Order: sequence, then C-alpha cells, then structure tokens
Amino acid sequence: MKRQVIQNFLNLPGLSGIGLIDGRNRPFFFGPDIQLNTGQQDALAQGIQQVIETIPAGFDTFSFRFTHQVVHIYKLDQGLILLVLMADQMPLKTYRSAIHQLTATLMEDPHNVVPTFRMLAGCVTLSSSSMMPAAPSGVPGQAIPTLAWETPAPAPAPAPAPAPATVSMADLVAAMNHLSEGATQYLGKIIVTNTWKQARPDHPWLEQFELQKDGHFALPSQTNPATPVTPEQHQWVRDWVRAFMVRGSRTFRNFQDLLADGLLSPHEVALLVGDKASQ
Repeated sequence: MKRQVIQNFLNLPGLSGIGLIDGRNRPFFFGPDIQLNTGQQDALAQGIQQVIETIPAGFDTFSFRFTHQVVHIYKLDQGLILLVLMADQMPLKTYRSAIHQLTATLMEDPHNVVPTFRMLAGCVTLSSSSMMPAAPSGVPGQAIPTLAWETPAPAPAPAPAPAPATVSMADLVAAMNHLSEGATQYLGKIIVTNTWKQARPDHPWLEQFELQKDGHFALPSQTNPATPVTPEQHQWVRDWVRAFMVRGSRTFRNFQDLLADGLLSPHEVALLVGDKASQ
C-alpha cells in the first residue's frame, strides 16, 4: 500500500472523512465530520454493510448527499467497503483521479487493508486546509447525520463546438454512453439508470434508445445505427440530456460540472447539449 497515495488523498481540499470496513477488523473512520464513538462506528459499519447486501450484482458504487456534503460508497473486492465523505464543491476531475489511485493501492493487499491503512493514516502529514483526525472517543450521543436532499442552482456549461450537419443514431448513443460512464463514478449505476428513466421526455421515438441495467444505451437490432436523425429528434435527445443533468444535480451538487470538467469532448457537448449549454 503506497503511503504517498494515501497522503495525497487525505490532503484533498474538501475531503471531510473516510471509512474502511472489511467485516474482519474493527471499522476505521477518519475525519472531522465522522466523529463517532466506538458504538456508533460499529452501528454505522453494520448499516452500510446491510445496504451493500441489498445491491444487485454488478453495481459496485453509489452516492447520496446530506446537508452540503456528498457520500460515496464503493464495494471493492474481498468484501472491502470504502466510504468517502466530501464537500460538494470538490472539483470532479481532481477527485476522479485521486479515488482511482486510492482504490488501486487498497487492493494491493486487500486482506490487511484496514490495519495497514489505520497505521499509515496515523503517519500522514495533513495540510492546514485538509481534514484533521477525529477524537478517538467521538462525541457522546452524537447522531449520524440525517439525509436532506437539496436542489442546487445549475452550473454553467462551456460553450460547445458547432454540431455536425448530419447526426446519426450511433453518434448520439456513443456520446450518451460516455456521459453515463462519467456519471456512474459519482452517482453509481443504479441512480444513473433511474435518473435517465425519470428524465426521459414523453416522446415514443426516444423509447428505441434501450437503457441497460448498467446505465448504457443500445439500439434495437432492427435499427440501423447509421440512420441520421431529424433536427426535431435531435432536440428531443438534447432535452432528455438536459433533464438528466438537472435531476443528477439534485443528488450531486456539482453534477452539471461534468460537462465543463473535460469528461465530454466539445464535439460530444455539441451533440448532447447544443447552443443551450451556455444558457
């Protein structure tokens, strides 16, 4: 397990806490916003494990928010569960790179993750802007925060590149799948899939975009992927994407920053959002 990777992650601006649960060792929670006594830590770990057990196979991450923070829960190999508590203003690009490196180093020795991480975290030098370790005993009687969903103001997206004159069904499916892949890193596959379903406008033509359980789209076998779409059909897809982004922001405040964070190319932004991206 690489100490530098752990130090870099724990020093991310806006990181409020982290937790590791493996079902074998006492769970480890670290951070100013996870000040729980031993009993509360055990209760929280048990609750998270029960939630994980109800998730269908193939879904390995999900997220939710309370107050002004976002909780990401990752189901890793060997029964390991990683919890990350962060401020919803943390830049997505920074977090995406750091969490990828962290999960990779955790899986180098999955059977000893909790004790090893506990030891290394105690040796990490934290910057003044990052979190400080919570008191070991926690705050007696402190309750676990309750969920409070909020609807944030939409974030501005970058000006898109000009959309191509001819757009095919395959072009739209590829761009929408790319958006889904990025969104899954922050919302999880279940929430991404449900958000697409809830956001779909009431146009029968859109039903041919078959939504899979993993949040990806496919076209029916009888549909020619090279078939060009009309301007009206293209606008229906753009309306769907915009509704998806707005709904996603109710769960993750910076969700609309996905469009501005380099996840999609200017060409893909033009396909999926068009001129309305700058409005």
